Amino acid sequence: ELYKSLIEPATQQLNGVTTICIVPDGFLWNLPFQALMNGNKHYLIEDHALYYAPSLSVLSEMRNEIPDNQKREESLIAFGNPVIGKDEQRNEELCPLPEAETEVNSIAKSFDPKGRRVFIGREASEKSFRVLAPTYTTIHLATHGVLDNRQPLYSHLLLTKTEGDVENDGLLEAREIMHMNLKADLAVLSACETANGRLAPGEGVMGMSWAFFVAGTRSMLVSQWKVNSQSTSQLMMNFHQPPRADNRAIALQLSALRLMRGRHYRHPFYWAAFVLVGRN
Repeated sequence: ELYKSLIEPATQQLNGVTTICIVPDGFLWNLPFQALMNGNKHYLIEDHALYYAPSLSVLSEMRNEIPDNQKREESLIAFGNPVIGKDEQRNEELCPLPEAETEVNSIAKSFDPKGRRVFIGREASEKSFRVLAPTYTTIHLATHGVLDNRQPLYSHLLLTKTEGDVENDGLLEAREIMHMNLKADLAVLSACETANGRLAPGEGVMGMSWAFFVAGTRSMLVSQWKVNSQSTSQLMMNFHQPPRADNRAIALQLSALRLMRGRHYRHPFYWAAFVLVGRN
């Protein structure tokens, strides 16, 4: 029914189009357009690569070319399976993510050894992120994400804390990210519900992804719901596999299709959670 209402009226205009940019409003930010299904039981993502933008003016700003004197060599900083144990704010135990280690190590192989840094376990600390992340073009965080819908800027990603250091308590909050100077081309938040937050007219979703944009990141790969660790790792490894496409929406589409066509992850729960927001 949603496909009929939202996509079918534009069938003619979409003929021959490979990539669609969706600019949702209000609760449509929570809708996985990629999983909408036509009358032939065909998912939208099978025919089109998709990416999202908070507004056309934001998209236009993000699409501005970087001046030659500011262009940097492609580089990666990745954090996987930090030592966390308990989320103090929620008072809940969080399990380790061994798949996240495999994920970041595998992704790193598709980057030049000179331009990559991978932090795992105790080394995957908030302090390392704060100090080093601003100098990298690709940021990848494979950890637990905690959404705070009441106070979206207190939503956070969990990293290893530095004992006795109040500033580096292991909770990388959206409000802290906003004040950083990241300037990354792409940030991948391989965690639960990193696309979510409070809906704000004309701003999209106030939360983790919004904070990264304010900090200068040009595009984000974020999740719309609580994801499965194994399928997420597989999707991410597919996404970064060389040769990495300049068109990130197509890279995400191919990753999702690969997952969908496997035996274990056919249901959209596994492959449709992650969306690309920002510059494609």
